[in-house]
Amino acid sequence: MPAMAVPALATIAPAPAIEPTVSSAARPGAAETDRSLLSDVSTMDLMMPIEEPDLDITSRQSLWSEIGKASGVDPLLLYSVALVESKALYPDGRVAPTPWLFRVNDHLVRGDRHDVQLAMAAASQFGSPVQDVGIMQVYYPMHRDAVRDPLTLLNPRTNITVAAKILHDGMHQTRDRVLGVGYYHSHTPTLARDYGTAVLTVYQRLNALHRKPGRGQVRAR
Repeated sequence: MPAMAVPALATIAPAPAIEPTVSSAARPGAAETDRSLLSDVSTMDLMMPIEEPDLDITSRQSLWSEIGKASGVDPLLLYSVALVESKALYPDGRVAPTPWLFRVNDHLVRGDRHDVQLAMAAASQFGSPVQDVGIMQVYYPMHRDAVRDPLTLLNPRTNITVAAKILHDGMHQTRDRVLGVGYYHSHTPTLARDYGTAVLTVYQRLNALHRKPGRGQVRAR
């Protein structure tokens, strides 16, 4: 999860389908090769659609709200991390996180669901090191005990659930809320503080947009 600048916020809305940006070189190639790769993936059937969860932060039934309540992490804080990690600018000017991206060999691959899944299947098949995955950019090498393989982290529900635990645990390691949030990214103090500051700046802006005065609290039960 590389340190990122604080994103400029626009109206937050559910992420629409993104035009594919994965180059043809990142894909396995012909349809026959695609089928071959799919048959080799045991932990996720890429031919089956991933559930389309509610990712609208303004919705009471959103995945952010559901997982936030279950994990004891403020849903708006989870969303703030996602914006720092995977924000996408859409043609109509909206900014929202996207689930369809991962980093391999320090190269970011992003696009639509099908292209990104196939690119990750190819990376796994050829032994390329998959790093940050999905909407929360979970760093797979450090959290491989949480999932069977990185493909499962492309599912937003799995990804946010794993990320919520990482964030929850980090916030319980210190009384400093900036460092606690920053531990999601790094335990190096300077990197953690920079990251925590970036996320909390986004959080404060979202809190002003979506909550009444006095309700905004960064918390982890």
